[in-house]
Amino acid sequence: MKKRELGFLPLLLALIVISSVILLAYAYLQSSVGGREQRAQQLEHDQMAEEAMTEYKNLVEFLSSPSVLRSQFEEEYSGAMIAQLRLLYQMGKYEEAIELADICIQEDIEDLAAAYFWSGNAYFQKGVQEEMMEDAFAWFHRSQDLYRKSLEQDGEQRWNIRFNYELVKTALEQAEQDQDEKPVKILRPRDQIEQADTKIAG
Repeated sequence: MKKRELGFLPLLLALIVISSVILLAYAYLQSSVGGREQRAQQLEHDQMAEEAMTEYKNLVEFLSSPSVLRSQFEEEYSGAMIAQLRLLYQMGKYEEAIELADICIQEDIEDLAAAYFWSGNAYFQKGVQEEMMEDAFAWFHRSQDLYRKSLEQDGEQRWNIRFNYELVKTALEQAEQDQDEKPVKILRPRDQIEQADTKIAG
């Protein structure tokens, strides 16, 4: 019995060493991911949008290779993708925001509701900027559809998603009753049509 026990000892020690290495490696990865995330958030807080975008992109790339790493940090990956959408929207890069939102949706990221939400916001702004009434209606309808999908995916019942959906839905219903009115004129005061801000919630 003693010989058998002694035979198991090296195996046990090897397992302990391997487990320790794995735990240390995971702790290092957590620290690295957390550090990258904090740097990006600080840059965003300091209103350094371009620099924050770069940090979020680097974090996404870091978590994408190898793919097994992303599976362990899905929440951080999703958060970095959504942060990029938020920044693109704030910088007025609506086409880029729409393209990235499509990627988020295709990848089925963790926070799909946010991906649909920011895409809806971007389409809304395309409608605001559109001069042709028919095209503006198309963009606003697309925006409404994306907000609806966002609501369906949102388990947190976020107020801004519901707010934007109801606002656009109501505005479109009113605008369709009076074809001389562009939906944006209902959503925003007449004397502020040319301003960049809107009543939708970001």
